[in-house]
Amino acid sequence: MYCCSPIEHTGSVYNNRIFVKRDDKLPFSYGGNKVRFAEAFVKDMQSQGKNAMIAYGSKSSNLCRVLAQMCCDKNIPCAVVYSEDEHTDTNNSRIVSSLGVREYACAKTEVANTVQKAIEDFEAQGMNPYYIYGSTLGTGNELTPVSAYIKVYDEISEYESEQGITFDYIFMAVGTAASYSGILARAEELSHKRNITGISVARPGSRCTEIIRGNLKLYLKREVTDPQIEVCDEYLEGGYGKASEEELREIDFIYENFGLPLDPTYTGKAWFGMKNYLAEKGIKNKNILFIHTGGYPLFCDYKDIKL
Repeated sequence: MYCCSPIEHTGSVYNNRIFVKRDDKLPFSYGGNKVRFAEAFVKDMQSQGKNAMIAYGSKSSNLCRVLAQMCCDKNIPCAVVYSEDEHTDTNNSRIVSSLGVREYACAKTEVANTVQKAIEDFEAQGMNPYYIYGSTLGTGNELTPVSAYIKVYDEISEYESEQGITFDYIFMAVGTAASYSGILARAEELSHKRNITGISVARPGSRCTEIIRGNLKLYLKREVTDPQIEVCDEYLEGGYGKASEEELREIDFIYENFGLPLDPTYTGKAWFGMKNYLAEKGIKNKNILFIHTGGYPLFCDYKDIKL
């Protein structure tokens, strides 16, 4: 197990004390929340008696990188399905390719068929494959990555108890919403009232909220009548993988002054959104926790550094 990660005091923003939960420092494959996900997927695969892994993502997928590395280390046959209409060369894609996994490229409209092809290829060799998202349509395994982030909330609570402080706000990037769902599910489970704010990096906030509600229902095994969901989509900066010049300047500033690597796709967008949120809401003199969900290879892509 590669958990847990440290919490560090970084400085101040608008007189707020900023702390960072450094999941990017988890000591495996450049860290990140996907280390926790990968561990959960491998454990779930083994509990089902399966012996081959099928991952899905883009050429810049942090999850595909970590899963490919973990499967390589554990001698688990692994395939990665990429939904790319055009080939994109990234640090993550180069790392995945270097590990000798099976790679399947397809258009986004052909993902289900391509996952089925990977399943059949493994079965033809007498293996019992596990697809991380359940069915070929991507449903049925939502709780595995959500549950992986339950422990993060407990780590945060333990830090607060040890340091004698309370975080007034918790901020994080929201992509598939699994990490945010795990944090919020644990808070709901413990009946803790918290300001847990997600910054969407890809989807409209309404869609994120819908996914999170579904995840909460699955985890808690009940409807949550008034969940504390707040996902802001005001900082999408044009959509997934896109960033404004102002966001990029903020990423550069944070790295140059605090040594904190943020990437334009996830953590940089979330940090930029958090900073704007604090300004727009007039929030001052609070303890703020930013959850750094990793993505160092994406930061290096931005800086044109080849790993």
